[in-house]
Amino acid sequence: MATTEPIQERLAGGYPVRKHAGNVKVEDMTITCGTSMSEPFYDWLQSSIEYKHERKEGSVITANYDFKEIARQDFHQALLTEIGLPGVDATSKDACKFTLKISPEYTETKYSDGAQSILPTPTAQAAQKRWQAANFRLIIDGMDCKLVNKVEPITIKQNVIENTIGERLIFQKEPAQIDFPNLIFTIPESHAEPWYKWYDDFVSKGNSAPENEKRGHLEYLASDCTTILFIVQFFNLGVIKFTPDKLDSGSDKLRNVKIEMYCEKMDFDYNHAGTAR
Repeated sequence: MATTEPIQERLAGGYPVRKHAGNVKVEDMTITCGTSMSEPFYDWLQSSIEYKHERKEGSVITANYDFKEIARQDFHQALLTEIGLPGVDATSKDACKFTLKISPEYTETKYSDGAQSILPTPTAQAAQKRWQAANFRLIIDGMDCKLVNKVEPITIKQNVIENTIGERLIFQKEPAQIDFPNLIFTIPESHAEPWYKWYDDFVSKGNSAPENEKRGHLEYLASDCTTILFIVQFFNLGVIKFTPDKLDSGSDKLRNVKIEMYCEKMDFDYNHAGTAR
């Protein structure tokens, strides 16, 4: 929705402050979705991460129980500003979802005038259930990742610059730098020695030249644990933290180690098996 802030003008002589509406700011829209989106949708995610920015037009439609349209909010010149990829956990029974933010330049809200259109009934419900948080595979060059039991959520953020134009009340939005997050995951302490050796060499001994960085990828798998739905590629990984769990006297839980790495660049790819057709 569009919002604005009042502009205040103080007048001489003790008169009340004069107020009027200022520039219009259009708020970001947040979308949560599963695996049954269309191929152009995934292409938009993929191209946005590769700095091939595309502006989109679209609508958010509100309907009643009979799928008759009540209202719609049209958005225009929208940029994709945040891609939230879900965390994965070998012990989880939850379904995975994308969390996306789009930033339109302007929006329009329209209400039905009585001539309600019938929306198509949602389909591909079975495909939504295939993406589970427990089904994943992490691979990092030269390291044993078979016992990685958890990977934290990955949120890629696209910075946007708002330009003011004299004759327009609405800001023009332009894409800027993309911020790629750190990769954070946990492994059992019993298998942490190779990771500690890399950490000790890379951080403590200062051997952190680009040739000592690594590449890797995270595979989001279908329920058969074989079909790859989505892949996130990691480039120029460098380990920066090695944090064992807190020691508790008498605890019967196996201790894990949390490992954190910086990542210079990420790519996103999808398999046709993970899209609606």
